[in-house]
Amino acid sequence: MIYPATDQYIDLAKAALDNGDVIVYPTDTLYGFGVDATNTEAIQRLNRLKGRSQPLSIVLESIDHMHDFAEIEGSIEKEVQTLFPGNYTVLLPAKNSDLSPFVQNGSSKIGIRIPDHFFPVNLVKLFGKPIITTSINRHGNDPLNDVTQVEIDFPNVDIFEDSKHNPSKGSTIIDYTTSPPSIVREGDGPYPL
Repeated sequence: MIYPATDQYIDLAKAALDNGDVIVYPTDTLYGFGVDATNTEAIQRLNRLKGRSQPLSIVLESIDHMHDFAEIEGSIEKEVQTLFPGNYTVLLPAKNSDLSPFVQNGSSKIGIRIPDHFFPVNLVKLFGKPIITTSINRHGNDPLNDVTQVEIDFPNVDIFEDSKHNPSKGSTIIDYTTSPPSIVREGDGPYPL
């Protein structure tokens, strides 16, 4: 089913996450698949849907919450504050947390996003836990950014649609575990700033 990505339907998205379901939601870049980042079964369901298993990124509601999941020091934190909210994903050294081990999938890093879009940020706030963010595609295929096609390819997933959604290359991924930081993927966000 396709629902508008509005505050009116955010409880429905939360209920789906509570239930361990996979949802589709808009960000400031591509649409994303989302599940409860602490629920291993839900992440395994998502991995089966995508046909792959690799490290996944999480959406947080604010920079303050990054300290719960990542080691972040002064100068890097200052730079990250200029990126978020925005069309970036940052890779940081992961802390032990209650996230499912399938989020990092063996990596020592954690990928974090704080999109400049009210729906995922408010959803995480309401849900009280991070959610996964990953592109909508099967392994080896280009990401889908058209909800009509998403519904055809993934018919059993609730989709929350933003009618004002724009084309996107995805978020720019910056690895802050290297010095200097390195760009893993060029996306919509310019870097260096």
